[in-house]
Amino acid sequence: MPAVTRLCSEIKRAARSDPITSGLKLISEGRGRSWGLLSVGVFRRAPGEMVWQSDHYRVSCVLTDIWGTKQSDDGPVEEYRLGPGDVAFRPPNRKLWSDLSGGRFIQILQSRETYDNLAPELVRGGMVPLDPQDAFSDPLISQIALTIANEIEDGFADAILVDALNTALAVQIMRRFVDPSAIILAPSNGLSRDRLKRVRDYIETHLGERLTLTDLAAVACLSTYHFSRSFKEAVGTGPQRYVMQRRIERAKTLIRRTNQPLAEIAHQVGLCDQSHLTSIFRRETGETPGRYRAALA
Repeated sequence: MPAVTRLCSEIKRAARSDPITSGLKLISEGRGRSWGLLSVGVFRRAPGEMVWQSDHYRVSCVLTDIWGTKQSDDGPVEEYRLGPGDVAFRPPNRKLWSDLSGGRFIQILQSRETYDNLAPELVRGGMVPLDPQDAFSDPLISQIALTIANEIEDGFADAILVDALNTALAVQIMRRFVDPSAIILAPSNGLSRDRLKRVRDYIETHLGERLTLTDLAAVACLSTYHFSRSFKEAVGTGPQRYVMQRRIERAKTLIRRTNQPLAEIAHQVGLCDQSHLTSIFRRETGETPGRYRAALA
């Protein structure tokens, strides 16, 4: 299963080093990951000076107290203090100099493409002026960041879930900068019966492969933003949850009808390996696939 092998390699690959993060130190090598439009890591910053400038959108969620001074672009030098749960946002090519105490934080880098594709779908006129916000509180952004970090900690990150969280994060960031009257509401009628059938058929046909939110939205001829909301309204559950349920049901069928090793079944339902299958199967059913098979004997 080459597609699954590629997916597993992406999930387990540490994020490539970036010269701009040379002042940061990963807590452990396994906690930095990249998935196309999104990269995330849990970092420990050493005390002292640092300059940040990047071609990505940067969202940081603070895990410990951090304090010191900072200068945004060529503005004044200011006192700076962040506490656990606080958020900092910086658009591309906006420089930040800081001299801080050091501490731990979740760092998420989002591509320009994420925001460029989303703006016309979310905002009338399609233009969203985004400025740095170096210290604010937003429980939803913090929760999204923690969810992504927990996916890293678990060692298995679902591509559809990561795509959905990337979109949700960008939506919430953009909402902070846009007049509510300019927001375009998502369609309220869900997916048509024909479009929903196409999506479901596509999922069943490609269940053993890597499935992304972008792929599913394209089948439905919708943006990822509108597709996620419309699919949940039509089906009653989000696309990531639905696909995972279908993977588990396919695994159950293979366990009942074949004597294939669990590792092979994992690959056939689009999961990385037997460990991944066991983790998801237990979470969804309350028992391991081995116990499920033994109960059928």
